[in-house]
Amino acid sequence: MLLPLVRLRKLWLERALRGYPLYDPPHKVEEHLLSREKAVENFDYFMHVRQQRIAYFQGWLRQHFRVLVTPDGRGVRALNRWGNKYAGLLLVTDQRGRPNRSYFTYDPPWTGENARYNVLFDMGTLFGEIIIANRPNLRWDVDPISAFFPRTAKMLKRSPGMSFQRPSLIDVNDPVFEVHPLHDAWGFAYDMTSNLTTFEGINRYHSRDRESRRRVREGLVNIFNAALRDDTSELRKRMSPEEYLKLIDAVESGERGNGDE
Repeated sequence: MLLPLVRLRKLWLERALRGYPLYDPPHKVEEHLLSREKAVENFDYFMHVRQQRIAYFQGWLRQHFRVLVTPDGRGVRALNRWGNKYAGLLLVTDQRGRPNRSYFTYDPPWTGENARYNVLFDMGTLFGEIIIANRPNLRWDVDPISAFFPRTAKMLKRSPGMSFQRPSLIDVNDPVFEVHPLHDAWGFAYDMTSNLTTFEGINRYHSRDRESRRRVREGLVNIFNAALRDDTSELRKRMSPEEYLKLIDAVESGERGNGDE
Protein backbone atom coordinates (compact mmCIF):
# COMPACT_ATOMS: atom_id res chain seq x y z
CA MET A 1 0.00 0.00 0.00
CA LEU A 2 1.33 3.41 -0.98
CA LEU A 3 2.16 5.89 1.74
CA PRO A 4 -0.45 8.71 2.00
CA LEU A 5 1.96 11.39 0.77
CA VAL A 6 3.06 9.13 -2.08
CA ARG A 7 -0.57 8.72 -3.16
CA LEU A 8 -0.86 12.50 -3.43
CA ARG A 9 2.35 12.67 -5.44
CA LYS A 10 1.05 9.99 -7.76
CA LEU A 11 -2.07 12.03 -8.47
CA TRP A 12 0.04 15.08 -9.24
CA LEU A 13 2.36 13.07 -11.48
CA GLU A 14 -0.55 11.59 -13.42
CA ARG A 15 -1.89 15.09 -14.00
CA ALA A 16 1.52 16.33 -15.15
CA LEU A 17 1.88 13.39 -17.56
CA ARG A 18 -1.03 14.52 -19.73
CA GLY A 19 0.31 15.27 -23.17
CA TYR A 20 3.85 14.12 -22.44
CA PRO A 21 5.49 13.21 -25.80
CA LEU A 22 5.96 9.58 -26.78
CA TYR A 23 9.45 8.19 -27.30
CA ASP A 24 8.93 6.44 -30.62
CA PRO A 25 11.93 4.45 -31.93
CA PRO A 26 11.48 2.54 -35.20
CA HIS A 27 11.91 -0.90 -33.61
CA LYS A 28 9.95 -1.33 -30.38
CA VAL A 29 11.60 -4.57 -29.34
CA GLU A 30 14.04 -5.09 -26.49
CA GLU A 31 17.32 -4.05 -28.06
CA HIS A 32 19.27 -7.19 -27.19
CA LEU A 33 16.95 -9.07 -29.58
CA LEU A 34 17.61 -6.72 -32.49
CA SER A 35 20.12 -7.20 -35.26
CA ARG A 36 23.06 -4.82 -35.22
CA GLU A 37 21.51 -2.87 -38.10
CA LYS A 38 18.15 -2.38 -36.38
CA ALA A 39 19.82 -1.48 -33.07
CA VAL A 40 21.75 1.22 -34.93
CA GLU A 41 18.48 2.54 -36.39
CA ASN A 42 17.06 2.83 -32.87
CA PHE A 43 20.28 4.54 -31.79
CA ASP A 44 20.12 7.01 -34.68
CA TYR A 45 16.57 7.91 -33.65
CA PHE A 46 17.76 8.45 -30.07
CA MET A 47 20.57 10.75 -31.20
CA HIS A 48 18.19 12.70 -33.42
CA VAL A 49 15.59 13.43 -30.72
CA ARG A 50 17.60 13.45 -27.50
CA GLN A 51 18.29 17.20 -27.25
CA GLN A 52 14.68 18.09 -28.01
CA ARG A 53 13.42 15.58 -25.46
CA ILE A 54 15.71 16.63 -22.63
CA ALA A 55 14.78 20.28 -23.24
CA TYR A 56 11.12 19.28 -22.95
CA PHE A 57 11.82 17.24 -19.81
CA GLN A 58 13.68 20.11 -18.16
CA GLY A 59 10.83 22.49 -18.96
CA TRP A 60 8.33 19.94 -17.66
CA LEU A 61 10.22 19.68 -14.38
CA ARG A 62 10.27 23.47 -14.01
CA GLN A 63 6.61 23.88 -14.88
CA HIS A 64 5.10 21.13 -12.77
CA PHE A 65 7.61 20.63 -9.95
CA ARG A 66 9.65 23.86 -9.82
CA VAL A 67 12.85 21.85 -10.27
CA LEU A 68 15.79 23.38 -12.16
CA VAL A 69 18.32 20.84 -13.46
CA THR A 70 21.62 22.41 -14.49
CA PRO A 71 24.42 20.49 -16.31
CA ASP A 72 26.61 20.01 -13.25
CA GLY A 73 26.76 18.30 -9.88
CA ARG A 74 24.17 20.68 -8.48
CA GLY A 75 21.80 19.67 -11.26
CA VAL A 76 22.35 15.97 -10.55
CA ARG A 77 21.53 16.55 -6.90
CA ALA A 78 18.33 18.37 -7.90
CA LEU A 79 17.37 15.52 -10.24
CA ASN A 80 18.17 13.01 -7.50
CA ARG A 81 16.00 14.83 -4.96
CA TRP A 82 13.11 14.95 -7.42
CA GLY A 83 13.66 11.26 -8.06
CA ASN A 84 13.49 10.48 -4.34
CA LYS A 85 9.91 11.72 -4.45
CA TYR A 86 8.74 10.70 -7.92
CA ALA A 87 11.05 8.17 -9.61
CA GLY A 88 9.47 5.31 -7.67
CA LEU A 89 6.17 6.21 -9.32
CA LEU A 90 7.63 5.96 -12.84
CA LEU A 91 7.48 2.15 -12.79
CA VAL A 92 4.21 0.34 -13.43
CA THR A 93 3.92 -2.42 -10.84
CA ASP A 94 1.62 -5.36 -10.19
CA GLN A 95 -0.24 -6.11 -6.95
CA ARG A 96 2.96 -7.47 -5.41
CA GLY A 97 4.96 -4.38 -6.29
CA ARG A 98 6.92 -5.96 -9.14
CA PRO A 99 7.51 -3.65 -12.13
CA ASN A 100 6.51 -4.74 -15.59
CA ARG A 101 9.21 -4.98 -18.26
CA SER A 102 7.81 -2.36 -20.61
CA TYR A 103 10.78 -0.03 -20.04
CA PHE A 104 12.96 -2.61 -21.79
CA THR A 105 10.50 -4.26 -24.18
CA TYR A 106 8.21 -1.33 -25.17
CA ASP A 107 5.34 -3.75 -24.50
CA PRO A 108 2.84 -2.61 -23.34
CA PRO A 109 3.38 0.58 -25.37
CA TRP A 110 4.45 3.74 -23.55
CA THR A 111 0.96 5.23 -23.56
CA GLY A 112 -1.80 5.40 -20.97
CA GLU A 113 -0.60 4.01 -17.66
CA ASN A 114 2.79 3.22 -19.18
CA ALA A 115 3.36 6.78 -20.43
CA ARG A 116 5.50 7.38 -17.37
CA TYR A 117 8.29 5.35 -19.02
CA ASN A 118 8.77 8.25 -21.43
CA VAL A 119 9.69 10.39 -18.43
CA LEU A 120 12.01 7.75 -17.00
CA PHE A 121 13.79 7.40 -20.34
CA ASP A 122 14.21 11.17 -20.62
CA MET A 123 15.47 11.27 -17.06
CA GLY A 124 18.19 8.79 -18.01
CA THR A 125 19.02 10.75 -21.16
CA LEU A 126 19.37 14.02 -19.26
CA PHE A 127 21.50 12.28 -16.64
CA GLY A 128 23.78 11.05 -19.39
CA GLU A 129 24.09 14.49 -20.96
CA ILE A 130 25.08 15.98 -17.60
CA ILE A 131 27.79 13.34 -17.23
CA ILE A 132 29.09 14.20 -20.72
CA ALA A 133 29.12 17.91 -19.85
CA ASN A 134 31.44 17.15 -16.94
CA ARG A 135 33.60 14.53 -18.68
CA PRO A 136 33.80 15.76 -22.28
CA ASN A 137 35.69 12.75 -23.64
CA LEU A 138 32.52 10.69 -23.19
CA ARG A 139 30.01 10.15 -25.98
CA TRP A 140 26.89 8.13 -26.66
CA ASP A 141 27.38 4.84 -28.47
CA VAL A 142 25.51 1.64 -29.27
CA ASP A 143 27.13 -1.67 -28.38
CA PRO A 144 30.68 -0.51 -27.62
CA ILE A 145 31.23 -3.92 -26.03
CA SER A 146 31.40 -6.32 -28.96
CA ALA A 147 34.59 -4.91 -30.48
CA PHE A 148 36.62 -5.30 -27.27
CA PHE A 149 34.70 -7.85 -25.19
CA PRO A 150 33.21 -10.43 -27.58
CA ARG A 151 32.45 -13.03 -24.90
CA THR A 152 30.72 -10.47 -22.70
CA ALA A 153 28.70 -9.27 -25.69
CA LYS A 154 27.65 -12.82 -26.51
CA MET A 155 26.45 -13.28 -22.93
CA LEU A 156 24.55 -9.96 -22.90
CA LYS A 157 22.96 -10.73 -26.26
CA ARG A 158 21.14 -13.59 -24.53
CA SER A 159 20.22 -11.57 -21.42
CA PRO A 160 16.94 -9.65 -21.09
CA GLY A 161 16.78 -6.55 -18.93
CA MET A 162 20.49 -5.68 -19.31
CA SER A 163 20.08 -2.81 -21.83
CA PHE A 164 22.45 -4.41 -24.35
CA GLN A 165 22.48 -2.37 -27.59
CA ARG A 166 20.72 0.54 -25.89
CA PRO A 167 22.57 3.88 -25.90
CA SER A 168 25.33 4.09 -23.29
CA LEU A 169 28.34 6.32 -22.66
CA ILE A 170 31.88 5.39 -23.57
CA ASP A 171 35.22 7.13 -23.13
CA VAL A 172 36.83 7.68 -26.53
CA ASN A 173 40.25 7.13 -24.92
CA ASP A 174 39.37 4.14 -22.75
CA PRO A 175 37.46 1.13 -24.15
CA VAL A 176 36.99 -0.33 -20.67
CA PHE A 177 35.06 2.68 -19.36
CA GLU A 178 31.29 2.65 -19.85
CA VAL A 179 28.34 4.29 -18.11
CA HIS A 180 24.71 3.22 -18.59
CA PRO A 181 22.53 6.26 -17.75
CA LEU A 182 19.33 4.82 -19.24
CA HIS A 183 19.74 1.60 -17.29
CA ASP A 184 20.86 3.48 -14.17
CA ALA A 185 17.70 5.58 -14.25
CA TRP A 186 15.63 2.39 -14.16
CA GLY A 187 17.74 0.99 -11.32
CA PHE A 188 17.33 4.20 -9.33
CA ALA A 189 13.57 4.16 -9.90
CA TYR A 190 13.44 0.53 -8.81
CA ASP A 191 15.25 1.38 -5.57
CA MET A 192 12.81 4.22 -4.92
CA THR A 193 9.84 1.93 -5.61
CA SER A 194 11.22 -0.74 -3.29
CA ASN A 195 12.21 1.54 -0.44
CA LEU A 196 10.36 4.86 -0.41
CA THR A 197 6.80 4.39 -1.69
CA THR A 198 5.07 1.79 0.53
CA PHE A 199 4.76 1.07 4.24
CA GLU A 200 6.66 -2.19 3.80
CA GLY A 201 9.37 -0.50 1.79
CA ILE A 202 9.89 2.41 4.16
CA ASN A 203 10.17 0.01 7.09
CA ARG A 204 12.78 -1.96 5.18
CA TYR A 205 14.61 1.25 4.31
CA HIS A 206 14.76 2.41 7.93
CA SER A 207 16.02 -1.00 9.06
CA ARG A 208 19.20 -0.38 7.05
CA ASP A 209 22.26 1.26 8.55
CA ARG A 210 22.85 4.95 7.89
CA GLU A 211 25.38 4.44 5.10
CA SER A 212 23.15 1.95 3.27
CA ARG A 213 20.25 4.41 3.43
CA ARG A 214 22.47 7.13 2.01
CA ARG A 215 23.55 4.89 -0.90
CA VAL A 216 19.93 4.15 -1.75
CA ARG A 217 18.80 7.75 -1.40
CA GLU A 218 21.70 9.29 -3.37
CA GLY A 219 21.85 6.73 -6.17
CA LEU A 220 22.21 9.14 -9.09
CA VAL A 221 24.70 11.34 -7.24
CA ASN A 222 26.85 8.31 -6.47
CA ILE A 223 26.88 7.17 -10.11
CA PHE A 224 27.70 10.70 -11.28
CA ASN A 225 30.63 11.01 -8.88
CA ALA A 226 31.95 7.59 -9.87
CA ALA A 227 31.75 8.51 -13.56
CA LEU A 228 33.99 11.53 -12.99
CA ARG A 229 36.67 9.67 -11.07
CA ASP A 230 39.80 8.15 -12.60
CA ASP A 231 39.81 4.70 -11.01
CA THR A 232 42.63 3.16 -13.01
CA SER A 233 43.63 0.06 -11.05
CA GLU A 234 47.16 -1.02 -10.21
CA LEU A 235 46.45 -4.29 -12.02
CA ARG A 236 45.64 -2.41 -15.19
CA LYS A 237 48.84 -0.38 -14.94
CA ARG A 238 50.90 -3.57 -14.80
CA MET A 239 49.25 -5.29 -17.78
CA SER A 240 49.40 -4.62 -21.49
CA PRO A 241 46.18 -3.22 -23.00
CA GLU A 242 45.55 -6.51 -24.82
CA GLU A 243 46.01 -8.59 -21.65
CA TYR A 244 43.79 -6.31 -19.62
CA LEU A 245 40.97 -6.32 -22.18
CA LYS A 246 41.10 -10.11 -22.36
CA LEU A 247 40.95 -10.35 -18.56
CA ILE A 248 38.00 -7.98 -18.29
CA ASP A 249 36.14 -9.86 -21.01
CA ALA A 250 36.65 -13.15 -19.18
CA VAL A 251 35.57 -11.71 -15.82
CA GLU A 252 32.51 -9.88 -17.16
CA SER A 253 31.32 -12.89 -19.14
CA GLY A 254 31.79 -15.21 -16.15
CA GLU A 255 34.23 -17.40 -18.06
CA ARG A 256 37.39 -16.79 -16.06
CA GLY A 257 38.82 -20.00 -14.69
CA ASN A 258 36.59 -22.36 -16.66
CA GLY A 259 39.23 -23.24 -19.25
CA ASP A 260 37.78 -21.07 -21.99
CA GLU A 261 40.47 -19.48 -24.13
